[in-house]
Amino acid sequence: MRIIKYGIYAVFIGYLGFPAAQASEVDDFRFQLQTSIWTTHFNPKPEHNNDQNLLGFEFYGKRLPASRYQRYNDTFDYARPLAGAAWFRNSFGQKTVYAYGGVRQNLIRYGQVQTYGKLTAGLIHGYRGEYKDKIPFNQLGIAPAILPMLGAQYQRSFAEVTLFGVSGVMLTVGLTF
Repeated sequence: MRIIKYGIYAVFIGYLGFPAAQASEVDDFRFQLQTSIWTTHFNPKPEHNNDQNLLGFEFYGKRLPASRYQRYNDTFDYARPLAGAAWFRNSFGQKTVYAYGGVRQNLIRYGQVQTYGKLTAGLIHGYRGEYKDKIPFNQLGIAPAILPMLGAQYQRSFAEVTLFGVSGVMLTVGLTF
């Protein structure tokens, strides 16, 4: 997993050397690849793992039609639906997968940097054994999860801050295609 993680870092750094993409190309991406670079728990315990080795992939659909509220506010762009999956090691070092759907809402653009909020909801699998009860509703080994994120995108690279429940926060970086 570390080889994949460092490979993504290398692609990310190499990608920064490409010529700047046009604004319309950046707005019309369809895929997103990401990895975690930093994690912390709000109430750290000795058994907590802060190296998630996350590898995530997302697919984006076309923009949703304007709502009656968006027509009167030029600050916000139209929302985009998404579907994705992430593979990582949970807080207790167990291999875990999160399959989800959600929406990304662009917020304010600062020059070439687009800020956004993202909300995903899906199913998480991987909390087993003595840690099975560490997430709610995990009686069958699969539990529902809702994750809010704030991010910033510059050209084809991005960074996101993800709040995972009341347990902690994670910083991810990635590329859009």
